[in-house]
Order: sequence, then C-alpha cells, then structure tokens
Amino acid sequence: MRILCVIPVRGGSKGLPRKNALELLDGVSLLEWTIRQAQECYTPDCIAVSTEDKDLAEIACAAGAHVVPRPRELSTDEATTAAVVEHLLEFLDPKNKLFDAIAILQVTSPLRNSDDIRASIELMRSTAYDSVISVFPITGDHPAKMYFLETSSGIQVATPVAPAYETARRQELPRAYRRNGAIFITTRNHFEQTGHLWGGKTGIVEMPQARSIDIDTADDLKAAQQALNASRNEDAK
Repeated sequence: MRILCVIPVRGGSKGLPRKNALELLDGVSLLEWTIRQAQECYTPDCIAVSTEDKDLAEIACAAGAHVVPRPRELSTDEATTAAVVEHLLEFLDPKNKLFDAIAILQVTSPLRNSDDIRASIELMRSTAYDSVISVFPITGDHPAKMYFLETSSGIQVATPVAPAYETARRQELPRAYRRNGAIFITTRNHFEQTGHLWGGKTGIVEMPQARSIDIDTADDLKAAQQALNASRNEDAK
C-alpha cells in the first residue's frame, strides 16, 4: 500500500498569528518539525506540503519537502481539509495510479512521534481498516453520561449508544476515546466514496493526553515547548 502523507498548512491564523512558522524548539518551526517527523516514516516522494503562503512554502522547500501550491479559495477559514486533499490528489495523481491511501499530519500537533506514525502506517497496511486515527483515552466524565441541549425538545443524550449505558455503573461502561487530530489515514477508496478523512471501520493509535496538545494559542505553544524540553531532559538522564 502506497500512502501519500499530506501536511496541510496555511498562513492565516486568528488565535496565534503566523503560528505555523513560529519556533517550536531549537530554531525549528512547527512546519519544519512536522516535515521532519514525516521524513522519518515516509519517503520524500510520498510527502506533500499544501500551502498558499510564500514563507511557509520556503520553509518547506528548505526542509526538503515537495510543495503543492494551494488555491486561495482553499485557504480560507471555511475551506476543509478534505477539499485540500481532493485538490492534491487531482494535482499529483489524477489517474489514481500512485497512491492507495492518504495520511494527514497536522502541524499543530507536534507531540506525536515516529512510533505513533509508524503504528498508524502498520494498521493501515494491515488492510483491516478503512481509516486510522490517533486518540487519547478519556479519563474523566464518560460521554455516555453527557447530554446536548436542544432548544426545541429539552436535552438529549450526546451519543446514540448512551441510552444503553446512561444508567450503567462506571465499571460497566466501555472505554472511551477522543480524537486528538495528530494523525489521520484513510484509504483512497473510502475517501472518494464518502468525502471523509476517517470513518468506516476505524483503527486507533492511542496516545497519552499529555502528548495530545493541539496548538491554537500562545499558551498551547508554550505547553508543547515545555513538554518537549522535559522529554529531552528525561532522555538525557
């Protein structure tokens, strides 16, 4: 199975301006950090950075990544990653001969590591799944005990399975996870049939919550930097 690793990145960011070009550690930007992670697990011809931003394109090229220019209409807040992937496939593999699956590595999730990425590749290549996602276990309130507020009909359970578990004891509840956004992989067939980057029969790569930071603010960036420094110090002992 040949997997296209996509790193989608754009210049705009409201929460933390120009965040994808900001330094994460030792002068390495968030974008370059993710490219390096991808290069540990994928061959260069299977890595594509999609961006509309000149500065980010220069960072990617300097890091040895192949850059696919992204149309402006796919660089807005409303543009979806699925639409970006569709554009990439049309640009790189219009005859559907090169890639059997698509992986997404989000630049804002730098605390995944090469073991996480390789685990996702192994699961995808097992052909047992339509998609693979990274998750972390929920250790607090179980989602089966949660409700949505519907203004027209009061509240309703948050998930379809919740009625079966709503009155169950904690020990009887199934283990619950939350997507952390660090890794997505889907078969090309599933993507083209559904337009979704995950779904169907889905495998998981479990990551600890401490490594599931999604950088959106300056505080998130600081927390990621502290975690990486702590990990490096621990490895040096």
